Amino acid sequence: MVVTEISLFLLLMDLLIAGVCSTSVPYECLKCNAKAESAVADNFTLCANITAPNCSSVPPAILSNCTTDFQVSVNSTGSTDAGENFTLSCVHDLPVKNLTFWWEKDGEEFQGDQPHGSQLFFESASVSDAGLYTCHVNSSCGGFDSLSHKVTVQDNSEVLLIICGVAALVLVVVMGLAMKFKLQRDNKKHKERREQRTQAGQSGGPAPFTPRSS
Repeated sequence: MVVTEISLFLLLMDLLIAGVCSTSVPYECLKCNAKAESAVADNFTLCANITAPNCSSVPPAILSNCTTDFQVSVNSTGSTDAGENFTLSCVHDLPVKNLTFWWEKDGEEFQGDQPHGSQLFFESASVSDAGLYTCHVNSSCGGFDSLSHKVTVQDNSEVLLIICGVAALVLVVVMGLAMKFKLQRDNKKHKERREQRTQAGQSGGPAPFTPRSS
């Protein structure tokens, strides 16, 4: 009889421990309201007092007032003009350490200088660096993905070529107009001198001298 009571007591203790330490959600991965946070703290105090094995979780009733939703995003700093430097940073609000990162570009794993770091540094950016970048974070709280971040690299060499081409075209047009104006002026003066010579020949006198302008 005594043995049976002891066995029942041990069974009840195991059930109590299992109930207190159910649902495998680490404490540090919870963002709770004040009431739930207090209950979580009490739960882990109880776990510590009874020295339950693997007691690192929170009962489901407490989880209803907590969230495990964390945000991950990609920020860009620096200039994305061709030839300039810029950095992509994976920003998150995960409260845990020992995180691992990996990146994707246009839906495929990105093999950059530091594809498993929280930052990607681009030196002397080129048009080939443009694309959609996504950061993935793995942690004890689970895996989280950022939204795709679009990177557009502006190739200024094309702009310079266009500017130079337009400037050359304007210069040619101006020079053409100047030459046309000069030819028209020379033709007009030549016509005037010819008319003067014709009039002088008809009057029988010497033609008047007209200085030739350059």
